Amino acid sequence: MKALRAQNPSDDLSTIYRGAEKCSSKLTAPAYFLSVYVLIAIFLRGSIATAQAVKLRASYSSITANNTPIWITREKGFFNKYQLDLQIVLIESGTTSIQALIAGETQIAQLGGGVVLSSGLSGADVVVVARLENRLAFTLIAQKNIKSSDQLRGKRLAISRFGSASDLGARLILQRSGLMPEKEVSILQVGGTSTRLAALTKGNVESAVLTPEFSLLANKSGFTILATPLSVRIDFPQNAIATSRAFLKAQPESVSQFLKAVIEGVHFYKNSREESIRIMGKYLNIQDQEAMGEIYDLYKNIFLPVPFPTVEGMQTLLSWMAQRDPRAAEAKVEQFIDTTTLKEIEKSGFVSRLYPK
Repeated sequence: MKALRAQNPSDDLSTIYRGAEKCSSKLTAPAYFLSVYVLIAIFLRGSIATAQAVKLRASYSSITANNTPIWITREKGFFNKYQLDLQIVLIESGTTSIQALIAGETQIAQLGGGVVLSSGLSGADVVVVARLENRLAFTLIAQKNIKSSDQLRGKRLAISRFGSASDLGARLILQRSGLMPEKEVSILQVGGTSTRLAALTKGNVESAVLTPEFSLLANKSGFTILATPLSVRIDFPQNAIATSRAFLKAQPESVSQFLKAVIEGVHFYKNSREESIRIMGKYLNIQDQEAMGEIYDLYKNIFLPVPFPTVEGMQTLLSWMAQRDPRAAEAKVEQFIDTTTLKEIEKSGFVSRLYPK
C-alpha cells in the first residue's frame, strides 16, 4: 500500500498547471491562459469557502412545530451556504439549554425567552438577539363536555411546570378569558406536551395548554378548543434565539450568518408548503397530512420574516416574573435584548431581496 500524506494546496495547483499544459498544444495562447485562470479560480473558491467555515454548536429545546425553521435551515443547507460548520443538538429543557450556553458548550440557543430573562436576572451573560414567533403559540384545550372558558371554573388545567412558558401562557389565556388562575382554575404541573395530552385523555385534568400540533390532534379526537394563538393575540418571546454578549462581541459575523441562514429558512417555509410540511412531519413524526397542513398554515402566519424581539413581548414576560422575583420589577427590557445584528441585516437589504415588493 502507498503511504498516505497530508495534502498540500500547492500540490493541487501544480496538478492544475500540469493538466493545463497537457492541453496547451491544442489551445491558442488566450484560451490556454483562460483555462488556467478558470481552474485556479474554482480551486481557490473551494479553498476559501472551506477556510471561512466557522465551527459552531447550537441547540434547540423541543421537538415542536415552532422549531421547523431551524430544521429546514439544516436540511436545505442554509447554514453551509453562510459558511457555518454547525452542529445542532436537541437539549429538551430550556434550563439545561441556557446552562450549556453559559458554560460555552453551545454558542447559540433557541429556547423560551423566560429562561433567558431568569438567567439574566441572576447575572448570566446572555442576551436575546431574535425571536421567530410574533405571539404566544399555545392552545387551550378542554374535555369534550366543556364548551366555553366559563365552564373551567373549579376545574384543573395542566401545564409543564411552574415558571415555564406553558405556565405563563395558561395564566395569560385564563386572564384574557376573565378567569383568575389558581383561585378559579387549579393549575397542575404535569409534564411535557405529550404528557399533558395523555392526562387530558385519561380524564386526570379537565383542560391543558398544548402546542398547536398536539392541539389539532386533540381536536380531531373530539376535545374542545377554547383558545388559539390567533384568537388570543399575546405578544410573547416564546421561541427566542439567544447567545452570550461575550460571543456576540467576539464573533458578530458568526451570529449574523446564523441569523441570515434562519431568516432564509423562514422564507423557505413561507414559500414552499409541500417541502416544509415534509420536513416538519419528518421531525414531528406525524403522518396525518390534513393536520400537518393546518399546522403549517398556522405557523405561516406566526413566523416573522424579520425576527425582531419586541419590547412589548419581553415586557409581558418581565412583568409576570416581577410577581415572583423582585429583581424583575427593577429590570429594564433593554438589558436582555440586542437587535444590533438584525438591524444591520435589514439595513443591508438582505431581507428585501428575499421578499421583493
